Amino acid sequence: MIKRVLVPLETVDAAHPALRAAQANFPEARVCPLHVLPVGPTGAEFVLAAVPARAYEEARTRLNALGGGELLSGGDPAGEILRRAGSGIIDLIVMGTGGKRGLPRLLLGSVAERVVRESPVPVLTVRTGEPGMGGSFAGFRRLLVLTDFSPAAHRAHDFAREAFPAAQMEVLHVVSAGSLQTPVPLTPAGRAVNAAALVARNQEWRREARHRLRELGGGELVEGDPADVALGRAWSGKYDALVLGTAAKTGLERLLFGSVAGRVVRESPIPVLTAGEPTLRRTP
Repeated sequence: MIKRVLVPLETVDAAHPALRAAQANFPEARVCPLHVLPVGPTGAEFVLAAVPARAYEEARTRLNALGGGELLSGGDPAGEILRRAGSGIIDLIVMGTGGKRGLPRLLLGSVAERVVRESPVPVLTVRTGEPGMGGSFAGFRRLLVLTDFSPAAHRAHDFAREAFPAAQMEVLHVVSAGSLQTPVPLTPAGRAVNAAALVARNQEWRREARHRLRELGGGELVEGDPADVALGRAWSGKYDALVLGTAAKTGLERLLFGSVAGRVVRESPIPVLTAGEPTLRRTP
């Protein structure tokens, strides 16, 4: 059961899409707004901007109008969010991403991406600030679950079932035929790079994926670029949200996160629910 939802807000507004999504989908949960006062650039570093007492009081007044919330003047929004996520009392983070340009968009994007990548609790990201984006907040009825059969993907799937028990869930696995990496263990052919071995590897990949989809109760198998397929489905209008795991940490895995999960989070016109590995307990 979802008991406590943390909602980081870059702007304190009752109409903020992340706040609306949290309230609409988790009406029984305690929704906890968090606003970290803005940061500003100094050379190559980002430091806390001077916060006049009037601006602080105005932000506090707006939070109180929402029913209360936490107001911080720290210069590391992602770190503050992750510290609360690692406290053991937060079940889910709902936050906005996108909708700005230039430096503010860079800052917001980096905050959301770091939280998605490192959070020990699932994260629901909602597109903000752009007309026609963000999806519906009246309750999710149809979810698309993208799986690579990893522990993180299974956790995301299970959490979505718990969080949205009335929603219809469709499971999808994408075979990226030209990829040198496979999400499932294969025979040594999977490590070869010549064309014939790649064809054989992909046939085995498809067989193994079909088997694993049957174990999950069924699902769809397609070929293509995983991010392109996910975003195409998101734009189709058939789904209220996407669900996927995020297992990336460092090195190649972090690069893969940036190219798949990170891109989906940044570009999806509908909310995206992500979850990391079940053993992840990272507190900054």
